[in-house]
Amino acid sequence: MSRMELRVLDAAEVERLHEATLEILEEPGVRIAHAPTLAKLKRAGAKVDENVEQVRFPREMVAELLGLAPSVARLACPNGTILEAGGTNRYYSSLILDPWIIDFDKGPRRPVLEDVRRHTILGDSLPRVSAMMRMQYPVADVPAPQCYLKTMEVFLTHTAKHVMVFADGVENARQWLGAGEILTGGGSLCAAPIMSMAVAVTSPLTLHGVNAELLQLAIDHSLPVLPTVCPMAGSTSPYTVAGTMLVSNVETLLPVLVAQVLKPGHPVFYMIGPSVTDLRKGHDLYYKAEKMLFKSMATQMGKFYRLPVAGETAGTMTWRYDPQNGAEGMLYLLASVAGGQNFFGGLGSCHNANGMSAEQIILQCGMVDQAEYVARGVSLSPHELGIESIRAAGPGGNFLTDELTLEFLRGDQFFRTPQFDYAGGYTASKGAVEMAHESVEQMVKTWRPALPESTRAELESYFARL
Repeated sequence: MSRMELRVLDAAEVERLHEATLEILEEPGVRIAHAPTLAKLKRAGAKVDENVEQVRFPREMVAELLGLAPSVARLACPNGTILEAGGTNRYYSSLILDPWIIDFDKGPRRPVLEDVRRHTILGDSLPRVSAMMRMQYPVADVPAPQCYLKTMEVFLTHTAKHVMVFADGVENARQWLGAGEILTGGGSLCAAPIMSMAVAVTSPLTLHGVNAELLQLAIDHSLPVLPTVCPMAGSTSPYTVAGTMLVSNVETLLPVLVAQVLKPGHPVFYMIGPSVTDLRKGHDLYYKAEKMLFKSMATQMGKFYRLPVAGETAGTMTWRYDPQNGAEGMLYLLASVAGGQNFFGGLGSCHNANGMSAEQIILQCGMVDQAEYVARGVSLSPHELGIESIRAAGPGGNFLTDELTLEFLRGDQFFRTPQFDYAGGYTASKGAVEMAHESVEQMVKTWRPALPESTRAELESYFARL
């Protein structure tokens, strides 16, 4: 079968970007504001200036450390499923919470606790979803700071799938880890990494102390690391697509290199999320057309370094369910799927990555179905070319009862997804958004917990003590 591929860079350009990355890692290097990490890097052979917290990586050291990084990240789930992120495997995660919720009836509004419950139930119910992420945002109906623990509790008691931890500090990370130990059912996170840990790199080229400590916590508990790398063209990276990609490449390799010094063989994803600064208004624009270029280059560079590749699933600048929403989301998703990304974050994202909706989760599952179908390509096997069928039908014939028709009638030769409207004007239809809304309501209504009741009760008791 001929598989579809989307590539922005040719082989020489991949090497050029890699060479430029080595130059930046050597000079000016990066800043790591964490004395213990600086000491370990110095002993490992990096050129370290403790006074200004500057680290320069010799290119030979970079090559050695990248050679230690695994090409597959193993992620466990409380339900016993194992995700082998790498190679040609693909897994998708959904959102739980964002600053804005796009309400089906009211439009954009601030999130409430019920959104956390509903969105978690959706992710737990959808076969496409293997993991979920709950961002650290407040909800309007629970006062701070209690709301952060309450949303964690509701989230973790309503899913048995892999959890992506986006902690806002070391204390919060330890709270996640404590809950994670409960979810292992008496085991340990080291044996069953049911969580992965996001570690932010601040653009340009800086790993702050708190994130160095989060990296160490992830390593101590054998949690795969998700670099959070978000340079903004024109403000925290050069105002060119190529320059922003270079900064992104350096920054996402930084946790990889440090992790291999701290614990050789620890899994770290290649993961970037660049955006563009609107220099006329000062806004950060996350889901514009250049996102497709960044995503295609990211998969190419991640594969070049033989790392598992993670990134966004789909997204859009608008909160509306309109042509822009579909065009932008499908463009970015197809670039990632056809490029070979392994782990996809954030089903449901919209509104410039500041909003989400339950319906958008469902609609983007349909986009995933379509991108997976297109990216798999076409088989030109003698059987599927249908030469004998064409001969048998001859000029003016038909294929309604042909053997190929009967064989493939109920298969996946041609694309379908339950998330899209295929009435095609022949009959009255509700439309994809209304269909998605009905799916949401049905899933929330019929959901039953996958976690054992004893585990849910133990989690509730744990959060009550915090």
